[in-house]
Amino acid sequence: MDSPPQPVDTLQDVGHPAGYDYDAGSPHLAHPRLRTWVTDSLRALVHEQFARRGRAHVLEVGAGHGAFTDHLLAAGASVTLTEMSPSSFELLTERYRDNPAARVIFDETGQAAAELNDSFDLVVCVSVLHHIPDYLSAIRMWASVTVEGGAFASFQDPLWYPARSRLNLAADRGAYFVWRARRGNVLAGLKTRMRRMRGTYDESNWRDMVEYHVVRQGCDERAICAQLEQLYGSVELTRYWSTQSRSLQNVGDRVGLKSTFAVVARGREGHPQP
Repeated sequence: MDSPPQPVDTLQDVGHPAGYDYDAGSPHLAHPRLRTWVTDSLRALVHEQFARRGRAHVLEVGAGHGAFTDHLLAAGASVTLTEMSPSSFELLTERYRDNPAARVIFDETGQAAAELNDSFDLVVCVSVLHHIPDYLSAIRMWASVTVEGGAFASFQDPLWYPARSRLNLAADRGAYFVWRARRGNVLAGLKTRMRRMRGTYDESNWRDMVEYHVVRQGCDERAICAQLEQLYGSVELTRYWSTQSRSLQNVGDRVGLKSTFAVVARGREGHPQP
């Protein structure tokens, strides 16, 4: 008998328990150049809101262990963090318990932002969209709690697979396997890859439901930009190379490979300021 599907927040904790090392498998955390770029971009967005409104009230969706929260706070923002992993929620709560500028929300359903009765100058997602089945609806929800003139920023999501060349996808997957082979447990990685190639998804397997980018064929960055263009005055898309191996990260950068994207939308339209 098949195992019944488990709630995604439960599976998140199975795959990413307390003490999980996010840096090891996250290029935007492991590679200094990428991490610095994301950090500098977030700080600049906070400063833009201060220049515009004299404040920066930020919603950070899926904050993980707070890798970028510290930088938002250091830039002067007040930050509402949402997290659906119970262990990450507990870690964040403890980490920011004495910081009045940080508010941590357990988001079991993914709908917390719409239920807070609050509004934000900036919404931030780092490595989040590809975990959300209907990310276009999520973008509309976040826009609904963003003040007029506010901004949205998302970093570190995989480019839409159907629009990528076979060579591009092969380079991306090859780089992943080189990194995985060096870390061990190659068999688990091969089994997961075979399921992906067959289009077989196990709703009781945390790898499939939490880290399974191929479930959604990456993220359709063009559809995301089209959605944002309906809600914001300007939209900026950046495609870049991102892989776990530091040496192959450098190679991909040099030859101009692209596997990942970031998008920044500014000037939320048609929404009253509080």
